[in-house]
Amino acid sequence: MELKRILARDTRSATEKAMALYGPDVLIISNQRVEGQTELIVALEVAEASPEELMDDEAGSSTVTVQAAAPTRQQVSNTPSSVSSPFSDHLHHLMQSGAKKEAQEEASEAITFNKPARDASSSEHLLTQGREQVRSQEIVSLVREELAALRQEFRLSQQTASWQMNQYWPAHIQPLVQAMTEASVPTALRALLQEGLREQPSLDSALASIRSQLTHNLERPQEGFPNRGVQVMAGLSGAGKSLMVAKAAQQAALHYGVEYVAVVSYHDMRAGAWAQTQMLCAQLGVECFRAANPETLSLLLNELSPRRLILIDTPGVQMNERLAEISQICPEAGLHAVVPADSSGVTLTRIMLKSNLQWQSLMISKLDESHSPWPLIQFLIAEGAQCVVSAGGSSDRVADGLKSSGLQKLINIAMAQLTPSSEALGDVMVEADLKPATLEPQVKELEAANEPLTHTLGLSRPHWSVEIPQNELHG
Repeated sequence: MELKRILARDTRSATEKAMALYGPDVLIISNQRVEGQTELIVALEVAEASPEELMDDEAGSSTVTVQAAAPTRQQVSNTPSSVSSPFSDHLHHLMQSGAKKEAQEEASEAITFNKPARDASSSEHLLTQGREQVRSQEIVSLVREELAALRQEFRLSQQTASWQMNQYWPAHIQPLVQAMTEASVPTALRALLQEGLREQPSLDSALASIRSQLTHNLERPQEGFPNRGVQVMAGLSGAGKSLMVAKAAQQAALHYGVEYVAVVSYHDMRAGAWAQTQMLCAQLGVECFRAANPETLSLLLNELSPRRLILIDTPGVQMNERLAEISQICPEAGLHAVVPADSSGVTLTRIMLKSNLQWQSLMISKLDESHSPWPLIQFLIAEGAQCVVSAGGSSDRVADGLKSSGLQKLINIAMAQLTPSSEALGDVMVEADLKPATLEPQVKELEAANEPLTHTLGLSRPHWSVEIPQNELHG
């Protein structure tokens, strides 16, 4: 094995350079910044010289010797003694013609031998270019959909802004409302969760009410990840599919033995993908295989049919096409969508709804890296009510295994973002101490219903005998 050093301005450029020089299966050892540039260390397999190559080298050296000796022989033949020796001249002529013929044959063999290598290299380069082009088109399409979703969310926020400003929140609820705004909770979900908060007597009871709403709306049948058959994990690039495959394999290997589990990497031409799969499976002691086309996958599935569980890892590019090929080969295979906990609504809609695939379950990855779980929560409540969440993963360690569903962890992350800080609570206490003395106690809900004060949206708020200060009204 030989190590090579590659320098480029960023990681993407360095990776592309490594793939262009050494192929898509190049093994990346390290990646670090050196003097403002990205340094990649890659490992190459150095093949030993074959007997044919050694023979070619010997033939080449003998040809050079003959060619070098030819002028000397020609000089000898020009001497008077050579004129009286026609036999030596004839022998010299035969040796020259034989050497030229051997050199031509060796050159033609070298061209014939190198032609398949050049054809394979060019085909791999074309495949890499085509894959990168498809990936770039998918990214552009995803960015456009994200921008359209942002514009829609902005319009909805504008429509509800006047209603939000006319809402009066008690002093102990104001930090919670502010935290929901800072946590970027989607407008529709925020309006749903804020219903009934005004009647809560304390901040703790308001938080408990929100947790209860989330738990109730996210409640669904508990179905663990299947432990037999052919199971396929799919998702966009960077979703954590390979790690979830390794965790599922580790869980099955602990219960039934490593000899009953197999992992197949299908059509993943991304640089370092196969090396990562090999490394993860080597840690578990589970056998892994690679299929670059449907024919190879069909042969592998037939050979591995006695195994209890076969896990197939798929690429993030052209997901629908790859899954269609797998379903055609193995119609009984279960399809599982892998999405990170901080996925956007556009990504979830594209995978779960627009793909028109019959998903068996949804798997939530990267729970410990989630900073915005609200789009996923809103999707599961509004559009994914029938979606079964089979497993979750919250660590980059394979030994931690899969969680039962990950929904409780998702709720805990969301509630942690809504819990006001001590500074916010201190500011609220100060404002409560400075509240005007002329403000009467809050009227009971029944009395407020008799004399409602309505605004343009047709909603009502409690009636106050004095004018509410602007800072209290707007929170």
